[in-house]
Amino acid sequence: MSRLLIQFSHLFKSFRSFPLFEDLSLSINEGELFALIGENGAGKTTLLQILAGTMQPDSGNFSKGFSISIAFLSQEIVLANPSVSVREFIEGNSLSDLEKEMAACLEDPDRLAEWAELHEKYEQLGGYRRIPIEQVLRGLKLESSLLDLPLSRLSSGQRVRAALAKALVKNPDLLLLDEPTNHLDQEMLEWLESVLKQRQGACIIVSHDRKFLNAVCNRLVEIKNGKLTSYGGSYDFYLTEQERILERQMKAYKAQEEERSFLKEKIKAVTFSKGKPPPPKDRNIIAYYDKRGEKHQKSLQHKLNAMKTRLEEIEADLLPHPKPKSIKGLKFVELPLASSVAIELDHAGKAYGNKVLFSQFCKSICKGDKILVTGLNGCGKTTLLKAIAGIIPLDEGGIRSAPTAKIAFLDQEAKLLPMDQTPLQYFESQFHLSEEGLRRELHKASLEGADLLRRPFCTLSTGQRKRMMLLALVLEKPNVLLLDEPTNHLDFMTLEAFENALLEFEGAIVAVSHDATFIEKIATQEWRLGSGTYPFCAQLD
Repeated sequence: MSRLLIQFSHLFKSFRSFPLFEDLSLSINEGELFALIGENGAGKTTLLQILAGTMQPDSGNFSKGFSISIAFLSQEIVLANPSVSVREFIEGNSLSDLEKEMAACLEDPDRLAEWAELHEKYEQLGGYRRIPIEQVLRGLKLESSLLDLPLSRLSSGQRVRAALAKALVKNPDLLLLDEPTNHLDQEMLEWLESVLKQRQGACIIVSHDRKFLNAVCNRLVEIKNGKLTSYGGSYDFYLTEQERILERQMKAYKAQEEERSFLKEKIKAVTFSKGKPPPPKDRNIIAYYDKRGEKHQKSLQHKLNAMKTRLEEIEADLLPHPKPKSIKGLKFVELPLASSVAIELDHAGKAYGNKVLFSQFCKSICKGDKILVTGLNGCGKTTLLKAIAGIIPLDEGGIRSAPTAKIAFLDQEAKLLPMDQTPLQYFESQFHLSEEGLRRELHKASLEGADLLRRPFCTLSTGQRKRMMLLALVLEKPNVLLLDEPTNHLDFMTLEAFENALLEFEGAIVAVSHDATFIEKIATQEWRLGSGTYPFCAQLD
């Protein structure tokens, strides 16, 4: 029987007096690999923080097994000590210091008793349970030469992988991963899948990558309407189960509406007939109204009362229409592109220091193109997008845009938003939207909630900020889209709506993505970057 690691029930958490979730209950056992899903802002990251002990619930019961170790990968990496070396960050100062002390004790016979105490502490901290750091570095393509560098010297992508390495090296009883696939290429993804499936401990994963969740997870839990529902199986199993649930709910809803309609018609008919009772067969009108007429009226009244009572019972607990929530307002209405060629890259080149990212790059971006930019991490994919967008300059060559080209850029971490502003301030200044107009647009994008308008962007979840950026993208009416990891941090409902909008988009798309499902649906061409060479371009089947 698998070991119970954590159990919680009736967890309640609010944010700014707004209930985030109200009654979450779950048991987590050794060997279970959970996918945690839910709409952006539902509280997925908050629940992981509560499990990690970095945040407390407002109320509820929470119990953890004795000496259970937990590691948490946050989607936002905060550098508490930027000067610490990468090795110390990954391995942890305490274990590194203990190893040095234990080695020193073994060299001195008088310190063997001290070694025994240190050894016991080392075991309690999981020293022998750790995965070798070299194995993790290879899997995440972090060069060993980086280990002695300060953490602050790493790129944002390298920092995320270093934080993932830290969690994996610890090899804890419970691993909490918030968007672990960001900044991982396909080889890293496959390696991570293998490691997670081989672990003995439990794992809870929040990820936008549907194929990754299918490959790794054996259970799925969904936060919806402040409640937690558990499903056995993969993400595909969850989708199948949702179809079955929807079918049952539709049958119940249809039966309810048919009964309501029937009762209303009968009540109307009986009320009418009650006012005009039929004449007696023997034409003895006086006798009829004295005796049978009174009886008839009582019978009708009894039926009428029973039907009204039943109708009140139904309407007191009325089933809502079970049609799944969807986003209908995410639709691009692009400005006309007069020229078939939107953008031309003329011998474009960019380098950082001695590292040439790309050089002598000549290519056209045409109306209707759906281009995927691929290559190893750090090869210059994001740099290329930013150069096309005019955010950073080229070192050589040039970029020409058609006069009618309207370019919009979506960054992967939603950091281009002014974090100190509210959505109301931002959309009013950028798009001249009134509060009423913004409410309509937010409703179309299923970004409802009175508090969202006046909360600074910095207080929103990363997923909520990303959806705000998608809304801004639509309002810009671009005919050229530059998308840097566009699926990062989005919930599945928004992902599907966004992908459908891109399929209908008639302009040009240049995207960087590691999301296999997104690539299969959207991309038709590939630009492959690598080692500063002329990029490889190909059609995708």
